[in-house]
Amino acid sequence: MPSIKLPKEHLQKAVELLLKKGFQKRDVPNAYASFTDGKAYITLYPSGIVLLQGDYPESLKDEILALVQAEGVLVGCDEAGKGDVFGPLVVCCALIRPQNFRKVLELAPKDSKKVQDRELFKKLPMLERCVEFYCKVLEPLGLNRLHREGKNLNRILDWAYRELIREILSKEPSAKITVDAYSHRNPFGSLVSFEHKAEEKVEVSCASMKARVEFLRWLEKHNLPKGASKEVMELARKMKDKERYLKVFFLS
Repeated sequence: MPSIKLPKEHLQKAVELLLKKGFQKRDVPNAYASFTDGKAYITLYPSGIVLLQGDYPESLKDEILALVQAEGVLVGCDEAGKGDVFGPLVVCCALIRPQNFRKVLELAPKDSKKVQDRELFKKLPMLERCVEFYCKVLEPLGLNRLHREGKNLNRILDWAYRELIREILSKEPSAKITVDAYSHRNPFGSLVSFEHKAEEKVEVSCASMKARVEFLRWLEKHNLPKGASKEVMELARKMKDKERYLKVFFLS
C-alpha cells in the first residue's frame, strides 16, 4: 500500500491542502484525518504516515511532499536489543542531508517496533541509498564486561551515543541531532534534543530501522531467538558460552 511520511507538525498543512482541492472528510478509526474525492482515499495518521489509496494522481503525492522543506542536516539516533536476552546492543544514528530529505519521506520510515522483519530487510537497502548511518554493535562479550565494571545499560548507551555524536559533529557541526530518550535526564547537553517517543521523527525512525536490522542480522548469524520470553530465558540458562551470546545480567 503506497505511503509517505510527514513530520507531525506538517499534518495540518496536508489537511488544509486536501480541503482546498475539494476532498471530503471521512471517518477512519485512529486516523488524524482521512479524505476522499470519490476516487482517491488519503488517510493521515498521528505518527505522520500518510496512506494513498485508490485512483490518485502522482502529482497529489508531490504536492503533499512539497509542504515539507528540509531544515539543514538532520540526525536521529535510536538503539535495538536493549530488552533482548540474546545478542548485542546496537546503537545507530541516521544522518539525512537536505537534498535527500524528500527521498526519505517517500520511503515512509517507521519505528522498527511497528514494522515486520521482512519489511525492515526490504526497505533498509533503499534507505541506505539516501541516509548516512553511524552505528556501534556492542556484542555480549563486551557488554557483560562493562556491566560487571558497574555500568548499567543506560550508562553504556550514554557512552556509545557520545562516541557517535562526536564523530558526526566533527563532520557536520551544525547538524540538528535528536536521540530517542531512554532515561529521564538528557546526558548530552544542549547540542542534542533528548525526546521520548522520538521514533515518530523521520530521522529517528531511520535509525530505529537500521539498528533493528543489524541486531536481527547478528541473531540470524548465530541462530538465536529474539525477546525475553520464558522459553528464551530457559534456553539462555542452558547455554554453555553465555558470555559470548547473551546478556548474562538478564539471568540474575
